[in-house]
Amino acid sequence: MARVNILIAGVGGQGIITAGKMIAEAGNYSNTKVLIAETHGLAQRGGGVNIHVRIGDVNSPLIPLGKADYLVGLEATEVLRNLNYASRKHTTIIINNYVVRPVLPKVRLLSLQEVLDKLKGCKVYVIDANQIAINAGNIKAANAAILGFLYSLGAFEGLISEESFIKALKYESNIKAFKIAQVIKINGIDINGI
Repeated sequence: MARVNILIAGVGGQGIITAGKMIAEAGNYSNTKVLIAETHGLAQRGGGVNIHVRIGDVNSPLIPLGKADYLVGLEATEVLRNLNYASRKHTTIIINNYVVRPVLPKVRLLSLQEVLDKLKGCKVYVIDANQIAINAGNIKAANAAILGFLYSLGAFEGLISEESFIKALKYESNIKAFKIAQVIKINGIDINGI
């Protein structure tokens, strides 16, 4: 059986943990093993949150450093904070074009372009998951949009079916965001090799 390692990162309130639970539930519907581990220190205060999602032939919920197949950031700078889980050659990075001011005082806010500049040499896709969610009828569906985009990249191929995701997403706005994001892959900004 295949194995996929996905690290999803963002800030508190973006639905990072919910995204992991959606994948786990979809995996359950597809009879596929999914292990998750979450980190959410000061999440309620806008702090960083990440979730390790391991699908398929896995025995531990934590992704080893440098072994993420996909690094997903619902907030752009959180990708940089979790870059040690990625491999510049083998990891696909998906970034929501959304940047949040750091909660710590005197910490400079990076622009999206500054984040992208630090990812030169990586395979990076930038999508507007927040706008997709708004178009789907609920800003909270940005996590479902990210999952739809991941699905369109083949992240779950042979492991979790689209039908299983539709069941796991439950709400109409989540399903709509998931489907819209699959279509925009063609129009997504691929800055591979910048």
